[in-house]
Amino acid sequence: MTGQVSVLPPTQSDVRLHPPCGDASLQAVAMQTRVQGHCAHGSFIDSLTGVYNRAYATGRAQQWLRSAQAACVAMLVVNVDGFSRINDIADYDLGDRLLRSVAQRLAGTVAANDLLARIGGDEFVIVTDGHRDAPALPAFAQQVLALFVEPFVIAGREYRVSASVGVARSNGDVRDAALLMRDAGAAMRRAKTYGPGSVRFFTRDMKEAAQRRFAIEDLLRDALDAGEFRVAYQAVVDAASREILGVEALLRWTSSELGDVAPAEFIPIAEQAGLMEAVGDWVLEQACAQVADWRWSIAPGVTVSVNISPVQFNERLVQHVAACLANTGLQPSALQLEITEGMLMPDDPAVCATMSELVKLGVKLTIDDFGTGYASMSYLKRFALHGLKIDRSFVAGLPGDRDCAAIAHAVVKMAHACGMSVTAEGVETEEQASALHAMGCDTLQGYLFGWPGSAADYAVRLTGAGCFASARPLR
Repeated sequence: MTGQVSVLPPTQSDVRLHPPCGDASLQAVAMQTRVQGHCAHGSFIDSLTGVYNRAYATGRAQQWLRSAQAACVAMLVVNVDGFSRINDIADYDLGDRLLRSVAQRLAGTVAANDLLARIGGDEFVIVTDGHRDAPALPAFAQQVLALFVEPFVIAGREYRVSASVGVARSNGDVRDAALLMRDAGAAMRRAKTYGPGSVRFFTRDMKEAAQRRFAIEDLLRDALDAGEFRVAYQAVVDAASREILGVEALLRWTSSELGDVAPAEFIPIAEQAGLMEAVGDWVLEQACAQVADWRWSIAPGVTVSVNISPVQFNERLVQHVAACLANTGLQPSALQLEITEGMLMPDDPAVCATMSELVKLGVKLTIDDFGTGYASMSYLKRFALHGLKIDRSFVAGLPGDRDCAAIAHAVVKMAHACGMSVTAEGVETEEQASALHAMGCDTLQGYLFGWPGSAADYAVRLTGAGCFASARPLR
């Protein structure tokens, strides 16, 4: 029988382990596993699946890397795609049973020279000590992916999940098992960007990207206290008159070590590191205070839009929005919160409750980047939404691209039928602006009307600009 078998020499203290789960085949795998005496107490065994854990896999791989086999050691990190959906649609017991089934299939494909371990919630690693040479690894990775083709049958029901696999191999220059596992994990994350069921091998550019990602995450932890963040503003104009009706507040970061870092790069890292909630709170506070000041002093009708990260979207957000409005004196109707389509989950009571409470406060809710997610118009009608923003990918093709024009026109018509306003973002040419106005788009936003600028820049613009189609872009 293939599976996870002895990876340490048998000793007098060898024991046979029974995993805590009820899967007989997994018990058989564990019964074949020989480990040292201290492992008998479970310190190196994953209690859920009965396979090894991260500590044992790292330690054993470290031994291999220090041996003559170092140039041949490889790791395959296997991540279960869409595992969170299983926990979302059922209780956690179902997810646990799925992970045990995944472990069972993986154990059935590894060879006697391989080591299988669970290293995270839905992640496993297969460590090979050299019997698989470099040319054989791609085929083995595909063999692992093939294990997920057939559905998993749990409690009489079929569940389909795929996997993403990242592979890293020591060529004699990697002697640290934790580093090799990190490299395989980076390859796995790259594989996930290519879609479910993908494999990627670790490359030098991934190493550089991983190092930069690590540096960004580390520097982000102190960026807020160090005052490195700032809020930039970009005009939202009336499609007909080109008058500034509002601004969008945009987060910017100038690191003392890295310089300017693009939001598309650092915001996902901040979200995954658990830092975005505090940063998002700060942006909301700054934007509300600034626009409240403008409304009192120079532009009584100006409004502000603020992007809300998915990690912020909870009941605490309602409390913070209410506090910001109270502390700054900003009228609720002057604040527009932009959320993504992925946050619209009408079957989630918590999401519905949060949206309902925000609407009760009097703020406006808008769907950002509409057309890039999965929201249907029936979903939109279930929420009290003020408007939506046509994604820039559709605007870019105007006016010549017939498909982009048809989509944009249909979105405008449907939104208006549902009582929502429409903003087009990413407007860069007069031809695009004219086409969108002809379609009935209400407001426009983009470089044609000014680059994101500082509060001081926009104070000047708001004081006497009004219609400013020929205004010099702010950089």
